[in-house]
Amino acid sequence: MYFQELSSDSRLWVYQSGRAFTAVEKEGITNKLNEFVSQWAAHGMALKGEAIIVNDHFIVLSVDERFESASGCSIDSSVKLMKDIGQEYSLDFFNRLKLIVEKDSEIKVISFSDLGEYEDWNIYNTLVNTVDQFNNSFLIPVKESELFKMIC
Repeated sequence: MYFQELSSDSRLWVYQSGRAFTAVEKEGITNKLNEFVSQWAAHGMALKGEAIIVNDHFIVLSVDERFESASGCSIDSSVKLMKDIGQEYSLDFFNRLKLIVEKDSEIKVISFSDLGEYEDWNIYNTLVNTVDQFNNSFLIPVKESELFKMIC
């Protein structure tokens, strides 16, 4: 279980990389995420948030809005962070035409248009937007995904 310090309905954003992070990148990114979360604020009020790296391909940010709601500016600052990290490490977190699938511990980055060829695999569901959804349906069968339903 991830984000155990936050409520299950905490807002969540998943950023997917087109390639796995190296160990050095992972360390540097983790430091940047920790620094960001420790200073993350909305209208001058500290946000109770967390940031994690999952499976060396995903950065996941969450904020528990029971304490303070994320504002447009605070969300914009998180997007800027992701753009900065992407630029520094030559990573693209905003290409929605690439998907990540997994089968028997093998992870592949595929094109959206090729999803039908992987219907027996699992897909990382980047459409989740709460901690509960993340913990319970981040990795789902391709056939159950909204993306598969869109193209097949």
